[in-house]
Amino acid sequence: MSSGIKLIVPGALALYLAAACTPDLDSLSAGYSPNGGNGSSGSGAAAGGMGNAGNAGNTGGSPGVDTCENHKKDANESDVDCGGSSICKRCATDLHCTLNSDCELEFCKNKICTAPTCTDKVRNQDETGVDCGGTCKPCELGVSCSSKDDCTTEYCADPDGAICSGCDNGVCSDHCKSGVAESDETDKDCGGSCPPCGDARRCNEGADCVSKVCSNKVCLAATCSDAIKNQDESDKDCGGACAAMAKACGIGRICNGPADCESWVCTEGKCTADLITVAPNAIIDDYEDGNFSLPAKEARVGAWYQFGDGTSSATYSVVTIKRGASIKGLETKGKDFTSWGSGVGVDFAPAKAPYDPSAHTEDKMLYDGITFWARAENNLSVTVAFPDEDTDPGGGKCTTAGPPAGMCDHHYTSFVAVTPNWQRFTIYFKTDLTLEAGTIPTPMGFKPNAMISVQFRMQAGASYDLFIDDLAFVKCPDRVNHPEQCWVQ
Repeated sequence: MSSGIKLIVPGALALYLAAACTPDLDSLSAGYSPNGGNGSSGSGAAAGGMGNAGNAGNTGGSPGVDTCENHKKDANESDVDCGGSSICKRCATDLHCTLNSDCELEFCKNKICTAPTCTDKVRNQDETGVDCGGTCKPCELGVSCSSKDDCTTEYCADPDGAICSGCDNGVCSDHCKSGVAESDETDKDCGGSCPPCGDARRCNEGADCVSKVCSNKVCLAATCSDAIKNQDESDKDCGGACAAMAKACGIGRICNGPADCESWVCTEGKCTADLITVAPNAIIDDYEDGNFSLPAKEARVGAWYQFGDGTSSATYSVVTIKRGASIKGLETKGKDFTSWGSGVGVDFAPAKAPYDPSAHTEDKMLYDGITFWARAENNLSVTVAFPDEDTDPGGGKCTTAGPPAGMCDHHYTSFVAVTPNWQRFTIYFKTDLTLEAGTIPTPMGFKPNAMISVQFRMQAGASYDLFIDDLAFVKCPDRVNHPEQCWVQ
């Protein structure tokens, strides 16, 4: 039997309703734009009672295209489908860019995305400084870092100086000041590339130690017998501190000054022989007896005295000097003299009588000069004066009463420049003396066979602290080749 009524089974009904409710996905997607919001509802003719979703830039319900895949460079992209202010992917190497942020590798050079390197003079990649740190070479002192591996010094410190590991505000710092043993240090903050370590600190070799002596991985104290040039020695185990311990350097060894040498003569950095020979009886005074009287040699019986212009006062005394084998010397101090100055001197005979050395020497010959050692606390000009019977009142020849008066005490002199270092000075009577003007009658020449005394004079205004040692007479060293230094006899 036929009828106009159709029966719909429940399952079929469900499928029918679902189909009727399913949205038009093409219509919806067409309404999305990567650069804007959804479009308004379309107004085209409805099919089946449903309108298509509209989109900006597309009308009549035609499907839209994603601008990050439209194969063209849009206004907000730096190259085709990439970069710029768009939400598109970042541009690959060799594509156009304006900013580093346009590029996958975050490096835009000359408007082209470029692969960063460790030599591009830009801080990029994982670098902590320009072209250093991270995967690049370690950074130098003072450059940013996040760990010790970023630094050539192997020490990355935070602003408080603490060790930085993974921090974002570290600075490559001196590992020799970190307070811990690290890098190539052999002990805390010393050894290796740091300053050498002190005694009893750990070491690998002599260079790790101040003493330069490393034994069983421990720095040992320096000595004057360790066969190493250390301390302030001028040569191995001699000079410097060792000289003060009776280990001065011999002839030919390296020296920094006279005190480093056994001879007390340092010439162009080498210890050389003392060419001045002093006979035992020629010693005027070595001060080792500790008093002001001259040793009883060759009939010399004088004593040291102080003199001055009366405008101030000075002192003199025998003191300990420790100049090599010499233990004592003469010291004189003075200042504020305003007229002609002050000094010290010693007579050779009683009552300032003239003294003739040749009357007492074994060979009956005159001496040719004097020699002495001297130093001063500060550089000092010293006049060495030699009164003789013609210039000293004791000789009875110069005028002491007028008219004119005061025509004595203008002596034969020589000037020496004394420094803070001990130095030998030798003055030859024949070549090194000059007569001060004023003596009447005018002497005809110095008389080494009629000497009165020897004096060390400092001029007015000088503030001085002078040391003198081993004053002695000398003979000229070479009468054949250097007769100009020898007194004609």
